[in-house]
Amino acid sequence: MSSVFSCFGLVGKLLAVLLRGDRPAMGLVVRGDRPGLTGGTPVSHFRPLRIVVAVVCGILGSGWAQGEDRREADLLIVGATESGWAAAIQAARMGVEKIVIVHDGVWYGGQFTEQALACVDENKGTGKVGWGVDWHPMKRSFHRSGLFKELMDGIEALNTEKYGAPMPGKPYHGPSTFRPAEAESVFRKMISPFVESGQVEVFWRRCPVRVGVEENRVTEVEFAALGGDGVTLGENDLLVRARLTLDASDWGEVIQLSGAAYECGPDPQSRYGEPSAPVDLAKFPRNEMNPITWAMIVEESPNGEQSPIPKPARFDDRNYPRATHLSRKEFGGLKWDVKDPGMGAIDHWPADGQASARQLSVYSVRRIVDGYESKDGRTSILLNYMNGQDYPLERLPDHVVEALEAIEPGASEKNIVEMTRAQRAIVFADAKRHSLGVLYHLQNFVHQRAEQKRNSFRHFHLSGEFGTADSLPPKPYIREGLRLKAMYMMREQDARNTDSVTKEKARERFAQAMYPDGLFAWQFHYDFHRTGRTYLNEEGTSGPWIDYHKANRHTNFLSDRSLFPMRSLIPETMDGLLGAQGNVGYSSIVSAAIRLHDQRVHIGQAAGATAAVSLLEKVAPREMVYDRSMLEKVRDGLCHEEMVGVPLLLWPWRDMAPDHPAFVAVNRISAMGFLPKDSEPTVVDFSPDADISDDDFSGALVARFGDRAVDIWAGATAIVARDERKLADDFDGDGILDRDDAMLFTPNEPIVWEVRQVPVTPETDGIPNEESEGERRFDFGPNNGKPAKGWQRDAGELFSDGRGYGWLADMSGNLRRRNAVAEGWRDSFLFTRKQDVWECSLENGTYLVTCCVGDSGHPQPSQNVAVEGDALVTDQSTTTGEWLEAETTVEVKDGRLTVTIGSDRGGGNTCLNWLTIRKLPVGER
Repeated sequence: MSSVFSCFGLVGKLLAVLLRGDRPAMGLVVRGDRPGLTGGTPVSHFRPLRIVVAVVCGILGSGWAQGEDRREADLLIVGATESGWAAAIQAARMGVEKIVIVHDGVWYGGQFTEQALACVDENKGTGKVGWGVDWHPMKRSFHRSGLFKELMDGIEALNTEKYGAPMPGKPYHGPSTFRPAEAESVFRKMISPFVESGQVEVFWRRCPVRVGVEENRVTEVEFAALGGDGVTLGENDLLVRARLTLDASDWGEVIQLSGAAYECGPDPQSRYGEPSAPVDLAKFPRNEMNPITWAMIVEESPNGEQSPIPKPARFDDRNYPRATHLSRKEFGGLKWDVKDPGMGAIDHWPADGQASARQLSVYSVRRIVDGYESKDGRTSILLNYMNGQDYPLERLPDHVVEALEAIEPGASEKNIVEMTRAQRAIVFADAKRHSLGVLYHLQNFVHQRAEQKRNSFRHFHLSGEFGTADSLPPKPYIREGLRLKAMYMMREQDARNTDSVTKEKARERFAQAMYPDGLFAWQFHYDFHRTGRTYLNEEGTSGPWIDYHKANRHTNFLSDRSLFPMRSLIPETMDGLLGAQGNVGYSSIVSAAIRLHDQRVHIGQAAGATAAVSLLEKVAPREMVYDRSMLEKVRDGLCHEEMVGVPLLLWPWRDMAPDHPAFVAVNRISAMGFLPKDSEPTVVDFSPDADISDDDFSGALVARFGDRAVDIWAGATAIVARDERKLADDFDGDGILDRDDAMLFTPNEPIVWEVRQVPVTPETDGIPNEESEGERRFDFGPNNGKPAKGWQRDAGELFSDGRGYGWLADMSGNLRRRNAVAEGWRDSFLFTRKQDVWECSLENGTYLVTCCVGDSGHPQPSQNVAVEGDALVTDQSTTTGEWLEAETTVEVKDGRLTVTIGSDRGGGNTCLNWLTIRKLPVGER
């Protein structure tokens, strides 16, 4: 190692060389993967020279504490969160020799484990990969890939062995679930080979207290031991000096201590020009941000016994009017100091004998294990965001304010990111108390009023798997924290969908800004839970409260399919440091869309690959951004045919699974910027199997990328360098400074969000052509009211010879009318999610058949219509208030016209509005 400890000039360097060695840890230290006390080696066993040197260093003012353990490393990772864990594995696989992880807890896995978010949330959009779940209003955007897929494969294998199914919970929101302690064992198993070999060394129960910076470069981090409460600090007992440090902690502690620039709290619109950012921050104080939630895992008690928890301090049922419909019935009329905070609620628990079905209730929305059907016969449930469990971070209750102000005047107005650990502990204690109140409310108030009690929460107790005194997870679920001021700050307009203001009309498409340094794909809505807090009018901030949605803080805005840029991992000016977990370069609004289970693992994996290339090539990360060969080395580490593990999705193709033989080539060429010829932003499938065999994809590459595609891929590591820099702070010379330029190497105009104006055409207005003589017109919809003149109503009845038309199966239950437009024939429809057949008696001959699909009230995915076996509409999606008309000429030879709607593949929802049939004279055929 070339790094040396700096004690005092040249003398310090010499002493540091002498100090190198393998001094064992002292006190509460963990090396490897088993937390606990280690014996260590007494100081008297060290060679005398080392003792003398240590004393001299202390005299020279190195800052080391007496008895402090010291490590040199290539890469220091602060935080064994899911992101820190992924970074360590990725860097180790790429050959980084010495990695040190220091964590303030004793578990790997972050939100998966310590934060108990045991119902997996993944990238979602309006489309469907083909393996997503139909019941969810948004579908998974991509196939699982990278370390996240490896992790989930391990978790689901464990679930299968123990519970009999890979997804044993059947939650309404999911579908993958796990017990946090069991998931932690999978995290631990995956990293253990690197720990056992000594390539990765782990220290538990420590937090950073000092960061050494030399010439604007992070060089070392000093740590202190934490007490069992996570707050009480022991003496500084560990110092790690590393060539590169990665901050994957919960609150960006290294970034704060280093003096690197960061942001927290709301961004004003003037900062990044985001359309939904507040113009005036008067109603958005600095401590307003996505709320924390203290999740709880409850499990069924043996023999159906009742096991209610003790009544929490300051408990008041009026805090939970949204918890269930029974709660809302009692408390829905309370008057709050914010007008109309919203009073939605869900069912409490399923009726007796109906618990196993996937359904929306507190009991089943995030159920981990369904005990009625699992091998172990015991239900486990994650309680998280139960319409009253979230804890907003603004307008704190009086007793919390008083406790904070007693520690430090003004502490109650600080953003939680900048609070001390002792100050956060006060907020955390109240958040815990509030969550326990939800459970107590369910076990008592709701239990007393529920008609059926077999599935009551009174038969559940808090899980002891965390080993904590209160049986709660050691940490809250953290949705938003520190945001690193990075080389580029991702902003809302880069990726927000432009089909309409809200996500209801969104179509599948790629984002406006497909960053040239993208390292993985992501998509989600800008998901703000209720960030505001409102109190009862008559009691004020000393009484009960509920949360509410503030302006533009909701879930109605959707991103398109986007990328995460390497620049957002790298500080704007500070060297020797990378961000990870949530401590990366994006605005507050974008942070609400990039905080899911898979995204945090991908961030860590991308940061680990960036760190590995930087260390192995001895190139600063900020220089790598402008060096295409270095960027491709990072991508090579993430996505390569012969890499260890599962390759990572670099480009947001919907249909590319990592086991496809073309996966690596397609992703790498796409990320390089060689987009398919004539590709529209709405074409999100690569279709790699079109006209090719399973083991030969060169034809597909040529078809989509052009004749040079195979040569490009064959020589991918020898890419021609980009153009030379035009200006010192504006690489492409387009007048947009690099720090604000999403498309760093391509001259472009500033990205502005505005609703895309899509012209309505005769093929998309849902209005048929003027009626022709002899034409038959069928209006599919509910049989209420008279059909319009010239139309015949089809209300889903079976075919009959007397009527001469109808369905081969009863479709009368599959009818809808939206009352969104005046014309009944395009406002109503008959739908199917499978495949159904309609027939009409006709004399043999040639006919022009025109059909219309769509929905005036909702977007509809993957619609299909065939006439006489010929495809007329194939996998076509429509947005709200958009229709698709198509016509074809067919021969009727058996006395019946046959129309098939839907697909036996599933996954779509074909909505047939109307159909016209006109016999063609000989001259028109």
